[in-house]
Amino acid sequence: MNAPPATPGLLDDPLPALEEAALDWVVRLHSGSATAAERAAYAAWKAASPEQNAAALTAEALWEGLGKAAKPRRRRALLRGAGAGAVILGLLALGAGSGFLDHPATLLADHRTGIGERRSLILPDGSRLDLDSATSLDVAFDARRRRIRLHDGRIHAEVAADPDRPFEVEAAGGRVLALGTGFDLRRDGDAVQVVVTEHSVELAIPGQAPLQVAAGQRAGYGPGRLDPPAPADLRSETAWRRGQLIFHGRPLGEVAAEMGRYNRGWIVFTDATLRRRPVTGVFPTNDPAAFFDAIAAALPVRLRRLPWLTIVEPDPMRAGRL
Repeated sequence: MNAPPATPGLLDDPLPALEEAALDWVVRLHSGSATAAERAAYAAWKAASPEQNAAALTAEALWEGLGKAAKPRRRRALLRGAGAGAVILGLLALGAGSGFLDHPATLLADHRTGIGERRSLILPDGSRLDLDSATSLDVAFDARRRRIRLHDGRIHAEVAADPDRPFEVEAAGGRVLALGTGFDLRRDGDAVQVVVTEHSVELAIPGQAPLQVAAGQRAGYGPGRLDPPAPADLRSETAWRRGQLIFHGRPLGEVAAEMGRYNRGWIVFTDATLRRRPVTGVFPTNDPAAFFDAIAAALPVRLRRLPWLTIVEPDPMRAGRL
């Protein structure tokens, strides 16, 4: 195959009509029951125009990408009865979070937690780190400094006093320097967020003046930006350390993505409106079924739960509640 895999979009992004048609062809041909006549019809459809040929190559590339994250037999089972475009895009877009596509730095990290796992570390200086689900980091202590490099995930640090050796966390090109005792730090790709629970920290990124964040505040940074401190709800922000996640009016798509960090598999939405539906609640991180049960009971949605995949779609019988 000469075409590179297409870049996955958001789970609710509509596909162009030709790409949707091509995906339907590809799913049908890999269902295990495709006939010779159907294969010939696909070849003719593909050759009918350059645009249809390009759409077919994109669909085939998406299918191959999905094959890297699921065995072929399971792959066919996952796609039966669902919108092919939404499911394939969803699996590719969320596959990295499943553990199948971990990058080398994560795989070779000094310490890492799996999906749904939390762990505590006591460092050589007596400091304590709590690691959230799907977290990876390196530890580098020497006579002059104490350094943590966070590759992915979230930690809480309780820093032991040592005036001669600064304690800092590097993440996504920036630095968090502990000026006191306790803070949460989360990294999602190039985005970093810190929540200070005790004393203060200093945030620094190249090209901008460092800023201090005090206890009870949150701040963050990303490529070329350093967000100013703002008040933080410490009870909600640190609930993960108690095995809970607390949401106040958060969009369902964001809530589902957050819950997905604690559950192997994928969550796919077939409707953009559902992703924007506000959700308020407290959910245990170790019981994904309780989250889905609560969503199904409170919102006008229908869930289809398959191995490694949950499809969230509007419930026509309750559509008036959207």
